[in-house]
Amino acid sequence: MKKNLVWFRNDLRLYDNTALHEACKSDKDKVIGLFIATPRESNNHYMSKKKISFIYYHLVDLQKELLKLNIVLYYHESIDFLNSIEYLVFFCEKHKINNLFYNYQYEINERNRDYLVKKKLSQKGLYVKGFHDKILFSNKKIRNKKNETYKVFTFFKKKIIQNLYSNIPKCFPIPLKRKPDRDTLFIPISFKKTNAYFNKNIFPIGEKNAINRLKNFCIHKINDYPLKRNFPFLDGTSMLSPYLSAGIISTRSCLMMILETKNNFSSDVILTSSWFNQILWREFYYHLLIEFPKISRSEPLVTWEKEINWKKNIQHFNAWKEGRTGFPIIDAGMRQLNELGWMHNRLRMITSSFLVKNLFINWRKGEKYFISHLIDGDIALNSGGWQWSASVGCDAVPYIRIFNPLNQSKIFDKSGSFIKKFIPELKNVPNNDIHQPHEWANKQNFKLDYPSPIINYNDSRKKSLLLFNQARLKFKK
Repeated sequence: MKKNLVWFRNDLRLYDNTALHEACKSDKDKVIGLFIATPRESNNHYMSKKKISFIYYHLVDLQKELLKLNIVLYYHESIDFLNSIEYLVFFCEKHKINNLFYNYQYEINERNRDYLVKKKLSQKGLYVKGFHDKILFSNKKIRNKKNETYKVFTFFKKKIIQNLYSNIPKCFPIPLKRKPDRDTLFIPISFKKTNAYFNKNIFPIGEKNAINRLKNFCIHKINDYPLKRNFPFLDGTSMLSPYLSAGIISTRSCLMMILETKNNFSSDVILTSSWFNQILWREFYYHLLIEFPKISRSEPLVTWEKEINWKKNIQHFNAWKEGRTGFPIIDAGMRQLNELGWMHNRLRMITSSFLVKNLFINWRKGEKYFISHLIDGDIALNSGGWQWSASVGCDAVPYIRIFNPLNQSKIFDKSGSFIKKFIPELKNVPNNDIHQPHEWANKQNFKLDYPSPIINYNDSRKKSLLLFNQARLKFKK
């Protein structure tokens, strides 16, 4: 009898887990699981405390569900990746492991770790196999005519759709229950979780809850998604990003759920799905991370960025972080982030653009702040989004795109419902005046307990265009 080890990392699920599926192919093999926490690496990645707690609760849930299949999930805490490599080798020797299965992670430190693990264990005679489980297609398959990774999303999407026409990825079922043995015991996880609170009513724990949320969204909400997705006061998004980020559900399962609920397994359905378009943005950023590992280190994809004269205004940065810039839609978005560990996607674009293009603060500071607070923090997506907002990444639109917070507020929160939810100081301001509350307060001789705008938007926009243009011209010289 062979012993197979599933090394769980960013894939805390039973359904559609490639590594788990491969390990369980033969009912004659013994299968066990292992999760190794690395606190120092989590700190280096600025992983939020809310996400750490979210992962902990899902580890506990995964362990219970695996035990129902007579698969034991072991847990160990190593201070960093180097220490985790040593422990993994020790664990495989102790448990006489024959085969190691895992799903790829694409950050540069994780890739270096996996390379050393494979090298060390292969030398000891183990079969070591990794899988592209987080993406629909291998980065080697989605290439342009020059055999390069796509740098423009539109062309990337077309290539993905072409591949889906001929090969829609299938989901792997939950493995069958295995024969019990004397070693099939419950081993409590002694995870050093943080005391960070996150709302379990908004983000319920468990793979089953995640799948139910996905199914409910595809049945009841996905048709309205194009109309509602940009309005933060509406319940128009899937709220699945934390589950995708931690690997509680897979991209493939999202695709399959769309097709199943539409009762149509044609790729044409995908072409008309506005929501799946957002899923493909995730895919796009992962492919970029694989091709350009420097993204893990907050290095931009355009070289002229080094010529930008970023400002170091601590007061402005703190005002942005705390949601007291005097621009209601900006402040409401930041307060949502600080409270929930999650922010509506439209607000992520508005708030990040404001920090970079209006306050002229280095996008890396915003990138770090976001991921240190997001329950759905993901290096590829977070860095990709910030580089998009800063116009220093892969983007067909140059630096001239600057979101006007006043216009965005009037369009996407016309009545001020979202603003008033997170800025109670403005509860007495009439809806029509909520976007410029100080103008109303001055006319009414009313004292607001809310800061005045910290900048003049029009002046900052002109300055932004000048600074970015100067940086590009300076680099060309």
